[in-house]
Amino acid sequence: MSVKCKKKVFKILLVLRMQRMNFLLKLLVVLIFAACNNNPAKPDVPANNSSKQTSVEQLLNDSTTVDSVREQLIAELVQSKEYSKALAQIDFLLAKDSSNPGRLYIKADALEKMGDTAGAIEHYNKAVLKAGVFVEAEMRAAVLFAETGNKNALLLTDNLFKNPGAARFRSDVLMVRGIYYSKTGNTTKALEQFNQILKEDYSYLDAYIEKGLVYYDLAKYEDAWKVFNKSTEVSNKFAEGYFWMAKAEEKMNRKQEAINNYKRALAFDQSITEAREGIQRLEGTK
Repeated sequence: MSVKCKKKVFKILLVLRMQRMNFLLKLLVVLIFAACNNNPAKPDVPANNSSKQTSVEQLLNDSTTVDSVREQLIAELVQSKEYSKALAQIDFLLAKDSSNPGRLYIKADALEKMGDTAGAIEHYNKAVLKAGVFVEAEMRAAVLFAETGNKNALLLTDNLFKNPGAARFRSDVLMVRGIYYSKTGNTTKALEQFNQILKEDYSYLDAYIEKGLVYYDLAKYEDAWKVFNKSTEVSNKFAEGYFWMAKAEEKMNRKQEAINNYKRALAFDQSITEAREGIQRLEGTK
Protein backbone atom coordinates (compact mmCIF):
# COMPACT_ATOMS: atom_id res chain seq x y z
CA MET A 1 0.00 0.00 0.00
CA SER A 2 1.37 3.41 -0.92
CA VAL A 3 0.30 5.59 1.98
CA LYS A 4 1.26 8.91 0.42
CA CYS A 5 -0.64 8.22 -2.78
CA LYS A 6 -3.66 6.88 -0.94
CA LYS A 7 -6.43 9.50 -0.77
CA LYS A 8 -9.40 8.48 1.27
CA VAL A 9 -13.03 9.10 0.56
CA PHE A 10 -13.43 11.01 3.72
CA LYS A 11 -14.57 9.71 7.06
CA ILE A 12 -18.21 10.76 7.02
CA LEU A 13 -18.76 9.33 3.54
CA LEU A 14 -17.03 6.11 4.53
CA VAL A 15 -19.32 5.79 7.54
CA LEU A 16 -22.38 6.37 5.38
CA ARG A 17 -21.24 3.88 2.77
CA MET A 18 -20.37 1.19 5.33
CA GLN A 19 -23.72 1.60 7.10
CA ARG A 20 -25.48 1.25 3.76
CA MET A 21 -23.37 -1.76 2.77
CA ASN A 22 -24.03 -3.59 6.05
CA PHE A 23 -27.76 -3.05 5.54
CA LEU A 24 -27.63 -4.23 1.93
CA LEU A 25 -25.69 -7.37 2.74
CA LYS A 26 -28.09 -8.32 5.52
CA LEU A 27 -31.00 -7.70 3.19
CA LEU A 28 -29.30 -9.72 0.46
CA VAL A 29 -29.16 -12.82 2.66
CA VAL A 30 -32.85 -12.52 3.46
CA LEU A 31 -33.85 -11.99 -0.17
CA ILE A 32 -31.81 -14.88 -1.51
CA PHE A 33 -33.16 -17.17 1.21
CA ALA A 34 -36.72 -16.15 0.36
CA ALA A 35 -36.15 -16.54 -3.38
CA CYS A 36 -34.71 -20.00 -2.93
CA ASN A 37 -37.59 -21.06 -0.71
CA ASN A 38 -40.08 -20.01 -3.36
CA ASN A 39 -38.67 -22.72 -5.63
CA PRO A 40 -37.81 -25.61 -3.33
CA ALA A 41 -36.01 -28.63 -4.78
CA LYS A 42 -38.06 -31.76 -5.24
CA PRO A 43 -37.43 -33.99 -2.20
CA ASP A 44 -36.86 -37.14 -4.28
CA VAL A 45 -34.30 -35.54 -6.62
CA PRO A 46 -30.85 -34.93 -5.10
CA ALA A 47 -29.30 -31.55 -5.91
CA ASN A 48 -26.34 -31.65 -8.28
CA ASN A 49 -24.17 -28.72 -7.14
CA SER A 50 -21.59 -29.21 -9.89
CA SER A 51 -24.17 -28.72 -12.65
CA LYS A 52 -26.26 -25.95 -11.10
CA GLN A 53 -25.49 -22.26 -10.89
CA THR A 54 -25.39 -20.63 -7.48
CA SER A 55 -28.53 -18.91 -6.23
CA VAL A 56 -26.88 -15.54 -6.85
CA GLU A 57 -26.01 -16.38 -10.46
CA GLN A 58 -29.53 -17.64 -11.06
CA LEU A 59 -31.00 -14.40 -9.81
CA LEU A 60 -28.60 -12.31 -11.90
CA ASN A 61 -29.35 -14.25 -15.07
CA ASP A 62 -33.11 -14.19 -14.53
CA SER A 63 -34.60 -11.19 -16.38
CA THR A 64 -37.62 -11.30 -14.06
CA THR A 65 -35.54 -10.73 -10.90
CA VAL A 66 -36.92 -7.76 -8.98
CA ASP A 67 -34.81 -4.63 -9.53
CA SER A 68 -34.27 -4.03 -5.83
CA VAL A 69 -32.87 -7.55 -5.45
CA ARG A 70 -30.58 -7.02 -8.45
CA GLU A 71 -29.25 -3.82 -6.86
CA GLN A 72 -28.32 -5.72 -3.71
CA LEU A 73 -26.52 -8.33 -5.80
CA ILE A 74 -24.63 -5.58 -7.62
CA ALA A 75 -23.42 -4.25 -4.26
CA GLU A 76 -22.10 -7.72 -3.46
CA LEU A 77 -20.32 -7.96 -6.82
CA VAL A 78 -18.65 -4.58 -6.30
CA GLN A 79 -17.56 -5.54 -2.81
CA SER A 80 -16.06 -8.74 -4.29
CA LYS A 81 -14.28 -6.65 -6.99
CA GLU A 82 -16.19 -8.38 -9.77
CA TYR A 83 -16.54 -5.08 -11.57
CA SER A 84 -17.29 -6.34 -15.07
CA LYS A 85 -20.20 -8.42 -13.83
CA ALA A 86 -21.43 -5.56 -11.67
CA LEU A 87 -21.32 -3.07 -14.53
CA ALA A 88 -23.20 -5.45 -16.82
CA GLN A 89 -25.97 -5.69 -14.24
CA ILE A 90 -26.04 -1.92 -13.68
CA ASP A 91 -26.30 -1.34 -17.44
CA PHE A 92 -29.19 -3.83 -17.52
CA LEU A 93 -31.02 -1.69 -14.96
CA LEU A 94 -30.09 1.60 -16.65
CA ALA A 95 -31.44 0.28 -19.96
CA LYS A 96 -34.85 0.26 -18.27
CA ASP A 97 -34.42 3.65 -16.56
CA SER A 98 -31.43 5.66 -17.75
CA SER A 99 -32.33 8.69 -15.64
CA ASN A 100 -32.39 6.93 -12.26
CA PRO A 101 -29.89 8.93 -10.11
CA GLY A 102 -29.40 6.11 -7.63
CA ARG A 103 -28.37 3.68 -10.35
CA LEU A 104 -26.10 6.27 -11.97
CA TYR A 105 -24.45 6.69 -8.56
CA ILE A 106 -24.00 2.93 -8.20
CA LYS A 107 -22.33 2.81 -11.62
CA ALA A 108 -20.07 5.73 -10.73
CA ASP A 109 -19.05 3.99 -7.50
CA ALA A 110 -18.18 0.77 -9.38
CA LEU A 111 -16.20 2.70 -12.01
CA GLU A 112 -14.29 4.59 -9.31
CA LYS A 113 -13.37 1.40 -7.52
CA MET A 114 -12.09 -0.20 -10.72
CA GLY A 115 -9.91 2.85 -11.39
CA ASP A 116 -11.90 4.55 -14.17
CA THR A 117 -11.75 8.10 -12.79
CA ALA A 118 -13.14 9.81 -15.91
CA GLY A 119 -16.06 7.39 -16.11
CA ALA A 120 -16.78 7.77 -12.41
CA ILE A 121 -16.83 11.58 -12.60
CA GLU A 122 -19.11 11.43 -15.64
CA HIS A 123 -21.67 9.27 -13.85
CA TYR A 124 -21.49 11.15 -10.53
CA ASN A 125 -22.26 14.30 -12.52
CA LYS A 126 -25.14 12.57 -14.32
CA ALA A 127 -26.54 11.45 -10.96
CA VAL A 128 -26.41 15.03 -9.67
CA LEU A 129 -28.07 16.41 -12.82
CA LYS A 130 -30.88 13.87 -12.66
CA ALA A 131 -31.43 14.19 -8.90
CA GLY A 132 -31.14 17.97 -8.70
CA VAL A 133 -29.63 17.66 -5.21
CA PHE A 134 -27.34 14.72 -4.51
CA VAL A 135 -24.73 15.69 -1.92
CA GLU A 136 -22.95 12.33 -1.76
CA ALA A 137 -22.47 12.22 -5.54
CA GLU A 138 -21.19 15.81 -5.60
CA MET A 139 -18.72 15.01 -2.84
CA ARG A 140 -17.41 11.91 -4.59
CA ALA A 141 -16.97 13.83 -7.86
CA ALA A 142 -15.26 16.71 -6.03
CA VAL A 143 -12.78 14.31 -4.42
CA LEU A 144 -11.82 12.87 -7.81
CA PHE A 145 -11.48 16.34 -9.34
CA ALA A 146 -9.25 17.42 -6.43
CA GLU A 147 -7.01 14.38 -6.71
CA THR A 148 -6.44 15.11 -10.41
CA GLY A 149 -5.87 18.84 -9.90
CA ASN A 150 -9.03 19.78 -11.80
CA LYS A 151 -10.45 23.22 -10.89
CA ASN A 152 -13.96 21.77 -11.05
CA ALA A 153 -13.20 20.67 -7.49
CA LEU A 154 -13.53 24.30 -6.44
CA LEU A 155 -16.77 24.79 -8.37
CA LEU A 156 -18.36 21.76 -6.75
CA THR A 157 -17.18 22.68 -3.26
CA ASP A 158 -18.50 26.23 -3.72
CA ASN A 159 -21.90 24.72 -4.53
CA LEU A 160 -21.71 22.42 -1.54
CA PHE A 161 -20.96 25.32 0.81
CA LYS A 162 -24.18 26.96 -0.41
CA ASN A 163 -26.23 23.79 0.11
CA PRO A 164 -27.77 23.57 3.62
CA GLY A 165 -28.00 19.80 3.18
CA ALA A 166 -24.20 19.60 2.97
CA ALA A 167 -23.56 21.48 6.22
CA ARG A 168 -22.64 18.30 8.07
CA PHE A 169 -19.95 17.64 5.45
CA ARG A 170 -18.23 20.99 5.98
CA SER A 171 -14.89 19.53 7.14
CA ASP A 172 -14.89 17.10 4.22
CA VAL A 173 -15.57 19.91 1.76
CA LEU A 174 -12.67 21.91 3.20
CA MET A 175 -10.52 18.79 2.90
CA VAL A 176 -11.34 18.50 -0.81
CA ARG A 177 -10.28 22.12 -1.34
CA GLY A 178 -7.09 21.56 0.62
CA ILE A 179 -6.16 18.55 -1.46
CA TYR A 180 -6.87 20.46 -4.67
CA TYR A 181 -4.62 23.36 -3.61
CA SER A 182 -1.93 20.95 -2.47
CA LYS A 183 -2.12 19.05 -5.75
CA THR A 184 -1.78 22.27 -7.75
CA GLY A 185 1.13 23.62 -5.69
CA ASN A 186 -0.68 26.38 -3.81
CA THR A 187 0.69 25.48 -0.40
CA THR A 188 -0.52 28.67 1.31
CA LYS A 189 -4.13 27.99 0.34
CA ALA A 190 -3.78 24.31 1.15
CA LEU A 191 -2.55 25.05 4.67
CA GLU A 192 -5.40 27.52 5.16
CA GLN A 193 -7.94 24.78 4.47
CA PHE A 194 -6.28 22.18 6.68
CA ASN A 195 -5.83 24.67 9.53
CA GLN A 196 -9.49 25.66 9.30
CA ILE A 197 -10.55 22.01 9.53
CA LEU A 198 -8.43 21.46 12.63
CA LYS A 199 -9.68 24.69 14.18
CA GLU A 200 -13.25 23.44 13.82
CA ASP A 201 -12.55 19.73 14.47
CA TYR A 202 -9.21 18.89 16.09
CA SER A 203 -10.00 15.15 15.81
CA TYR A 204 -10.04 15.09 11.98
CA LEU A 205 -6.93 12.92 11.66
CA ASP A 206 -6.62 13.02 7.86
CA ALA A 207 -6.21 16.80 8.02
CA TYR A 208 -3.08 16.39 10.13
CA ILE A 209 -1.62 14.03 7.55
CA GLU A 210 -2.41 16.29 4.61
CA LYS A 211 -1.08 19.35 6.45
CA GLY A 212 2.09 17.51 7.41
CA LEU A 213 2.58 16.36 3.83
CA VAL A 214 2.61 19.97 2.65
CA TYR A 215 5.65 20.59 4.86
CA TYR A 216 7.16 17.21 4.00
CA ASP A 217 7.00 17.93 0.28
CA LEU A 218 8.72 21.28 0.95
CA ALA A 219 11.52 19.36 2.75
CA LYS A 220 10.54 21.05 6.03
CA TYR A 221 10.82 17.75 7.86
CA GLU A 222 10.85 19.07 11.44
CA ASP A 223 7.66 21.04 10.82
CA ALA A 224 6.10 18.00 9.17
CA TRP A 225 7.11 15.80 12.11
CA LYS A 226 5.42 18.13 14.58
CA VAL A 227 2.14 17.91 12.68
CA PHE A 228 2.31 14.11 12.31
CA ASN A 229 3.18 13.80 16.00
CA LYS A 230 0.14 15.88 16.92
CA SER A 231 -2.08 13.37 15.13
CA THR A 232 -0.78 10.56 17.35
CA GLU A 233 -1.39 12.69 20.44
CA VAL A 234 -5.01 13.02 19.34
CA SER A 235 -5.21 9.27 18.65
CA ASN A 236 -2.43 7.10 20.02
CA LYS A 237 -3.50 4.24 17.74
CA PHE A 238 -3.29 6.23 14.50
CA ALA A 239 -1.01 4.07 12.34
CA GLU A 240 -0.64 6.58 9.52
CA GLY A 241 0.56 9.26 11.94
CA TYR A 242 3.34 7.00 13.23
CA PHE A 243 4.27 6.03 9.68
CA TRP A 244 4.76 9.63 8.60
CA MET A 245 6.61 10.50 11.79
CA ALA A 246 9.01 7.71 10.84
CA LYS A 247 9.32 9.00 7.28
CA ALA A 248 10.23 12.47 8.57
CA GLU A 249 12.65 11.02 11.12
CA GLU A 250 14.34 9.00 8.40
CA LYS A 251 14.83 12.17 6.35
CA MET A 252 16.40 13.80 9.43
CA ASN A 253 18.68 10.75 9.92
CA ARG A 254 17.05 9.77 13.22
CA LYS A 255 17.28 6.10 12.39
CA GLN A 256 16.34 4.45 15.67
CA GLU A 257 13.37 6.76 16.21
CA ALA A 258 12.23 6.04 12.67
CA ILE A 259 12.50 2.28 13.22
CA ASN A 260 10.47 2.57 16.43
CA ASN A 261 7.70 4.51 14.72
CA TYR A 262 7.61 2.24 11.70
CA LYS A 263 7.08 -0.59 14.19
CA ARG A 264 4.31 1.35 15.93
CA ALA A 265 2.62 1.92 12.57
CA LEU A 266 2.71 -1.81 11.83
CA ALA A 267 1.42 -2.66 15.29
CA PHE A 268 -1.80 -0.83 14.42
CA ASP A 269 -1.98 -1.55 10.69
CA GLN A 270 -0.20 -4.56 9.18
CA SER A 271 -1.15 -3.47 5.67
CA ILE A 272 1.39 -0.60 5.62
CA THR A 273 4.05 -2.51 3.71
CA GLU A 274 6.20 0.62 3.34
CA ALA A 275 6.68 0.62 7.12
CA ARG A 276 8.01 -2.93 6.99
CA GLU A 277 10.31 -1.96 4.12
CA GLY A 278 11.49 1.05 6.11
CA ILE A 279 12.46 -1.13 9.06
CA GLN A 280 14.40 -3.52 6.83
CA ARG A 281 16.13 -0.62 5.07
CA LEU A 282 17.17 1.14 8.27
CA GLU A 283 18.18 -1.96 10.22
CA GLY A 284 20.38 -2.91 7.27
CA THR A 285 22.26 0.39 7.44
CA LYS A 286 22.77 0.58 11.19
